[in-house]
Amino acid sequence: MKNKRIKINDTGCFDTYLLHNSKEYNIGKRRPIVIICPGGGYAFTSDREAEVIALKFNSIGLNSIILWYTTNDEKDNIPKHALNEAAYTVKYVREHANEWLIDTENVIICGFSAGGHLALQMANNWNKEKLSNELATTKNLLKINLAILGYPLVHLESAFEKNDLGFAANYVDKPKTGNERFFGTLFPEKQDLDSFNQINNVNSETPPMFIWHTYEDVVVDVEQSLLLGLKLRENGIPFEMHIFEKGEHGLALGDRTTARKKSHYNSHVAKWFELCERWLSSYID
Repeated sequence: MKNKRIKINDTGCFDTYLLHNSKEYNIGKRRPIVIICPGGGYAFTSDREAEVIALKFNSIGLNSIILWYTTNDEKDNIPKHALNEAAYTVKYVREHANEWLIDTENVIICGFSAGGHLALQMANNWNKEKLSNELATTKNLLKINLAILGYPLVHLESAFEKNDLGFAANYVDKPKTGNERFFGTLFPEKQDLDSFNQINNVNSETPPMFIWHTYEDVVVDVEQSLLLGLKLRENGIPFEMHIFEKGEHGLALGDRTTARKKSHYNSHVAKWFELCERWLSSYID
């Protein structure tokens, strides 16, 4: 396996998990690649949704990348910076496709919770001229072919209260307010909220999606995934969705490899990855 950390800027980077090009089997095979965006409320990036997920995708023959996007309140408006970092990562992957033996028709974005919001941002905005101009590239290099979302944050109904530090602020040494973290200003306007809410950005070039969530999630309500599904249907975007009745927020793989406490074990929810692999099989060789 080829592991390398590649710096994006002073606060963001990504790690590669590229399978060895064996001389015994699958010689010269171009593999799909999954770019993984861990969650953490845009305040931190969770290890439970990072390397173990990357290795799981490796185990079914896919290359993977972990995107360690800007967090820790090192900048205002983290989602915007994170989107640019995700786009840079996709661009870098396609520019190195021959060297890394990447199947450029199967560049996949995967995210959990706030990382699911980032993955959805990338899935909805890869074709926007504004994004390609900021990266000094073309939309073809930024294309997302498939998206995988676990308990994704899709929208916010309102901005935070002025002095509210927002979700997961206890993970940041010197936390900014939730509004500064999510919108870049203490007093967001409607246009800021509309831009953040990815329900508004689903379009005809949003890629097919696999989405899973739990009914009992009290951090990101299951309604968010249900509304996303309706919007995808309106735009004619194929998707597969699984809603599990039991299980808290942030289950990751739902097994012992990602469990921090007993409630993170959920053998039923853990089936999401097998279901996802079956879904992928209709798109990839």
